[in-house]
Amino acid sequence: MKTPLAWKNLVHNKVRTAVALAGVGFAVILIFMQMGFKGAVKKTATQIYDALEFDLMLRSPTYLHLTDPRTFPRERIYQAASLPGVEASRPFYLGLTEWQAPQPPDAKLGDWQGEWRGIICMGTDPADPAFRPAEIREKVKNLTDSSFLLIDRKSKSDFGPSNGERFGELDIGVKTVLGRERFQIVDTFELGTGLAANGACLTNPNGFAKACYWQPLQQVNLGLVTLTPGADIHQVQNAIQQLLGPVQLEGPPTATPADVEVLTRDEVRVREEKRWVKETPLGFIFEIGVYVALFVGVAIVYQVLSTDIANMMGEYATLKAMGYTNGYLTSVVLQQSVLLALVGYVPSILISWALYYIVSSASGMPMAMTWQIASIVLGLAILMCVLSGLAALRKLFQADPADLF
Repeated sequence: MKTPLAWKNLVHNKVRTAVALAGVGFAVILIFMQMGFKGAVKKTATQIYDALEFDLMLRSPTYLHLTDPRTFPRERIYQAASLPGVEASRPFYLGLTEWQAPQPPDAKLGDWQGEWRGIICMGTDPADPAFRPAEIREKVKNLTDSSFLLIDRKSKSDFGPSNGERFGELDIGVKTVLGRERFQIVDTFELGTGLAANGACLTNPNGFAKACYWQPLQQVNLGLVTLTPGADIHQVQNAIQQLLGPVQLEGPPTATPADVEVLTRDEVRVREEKRWVKETPLGFIFEIGVYVALFVGVAIVYQVLSTDIANMMGEYATLKAMGYTNGYLTSVVLQQSVLLALVGYVPSILISWALYYIVSSASGMPMAMTWQIASIVLGLAILMCVLSGLAALRKLFQADPADLF
């Protein structure tokens, strides 16, 4: 039976191995966190869209991102609804406005104090909600007045919940200011906010017109189209785009149908993720963090392996004198590197899992340990340790049997 030389080398000096595993684990945890933050950015970028009910989306060709979606004429919604294969076509209003923390009931509107906070405001028809989650669809029915709103329970504490931490039943009936009008909180829901604001609320369309007073209801932000069962999504998409005209990307706004683009759900997700991950510094920052963590891990493991080889130079020279080739000794060092990666990975993923939960609970960022992240980080950990092993081989090749005499 062949001697597991790589494993013997690891367990020979337990202190040095523990230091190596700590270095590997530290680097792997850093990679996990950077990957988790990047994944949270992608999830946050699309979580509102994920909750909306649609197969195709109508939006302005000048759309920038979720909280700056621009507008197009509402009649485009009704034009799309006239085509075969379309089951329903709903207007959806979405914008960024200002919120002031609730004040005492006897305070006059002009006397309210406190900082204004940017908040995502969404407007939907209570009789025909545009959302998938059953909880939201049911609670939207309470928006029977233009002064009523629902507040997202994931909104941050600086928006003024009664208990100072999280919106809940204690806040139902409380009045606040949204835009430049007073609103009453009639219930809460849970969805999650976007990257541009730390809070979100829901109103009916007339309430949205009061909260985002600069936008008339004749101009909508999104059109949500659902198809009849069995309809070909790409055929209907092309039919709607042909009906509404070619997309107008340049030039001044016109009243022609060339002011709407039609996208599938997948296209919406891809474009929104690209916007926040590729076109803003957020994704770049986390990618750089992964590279830095890899560099740190390579440096630590290289120091451990090179020191181990230097301390065992006599043993390696003896193996060469016995006829073992550089190729065999190289395989031993690389096996040792892979073992370091695998053993260091196990506690790292457990610690990272706990950190994901802590960060997600404290910040509201939807950090989740997925099998894709776990697989990618495992591959990077092995790559990191193998690179360190390859860099340390220079010392191994210096082992000379003649030095034994």
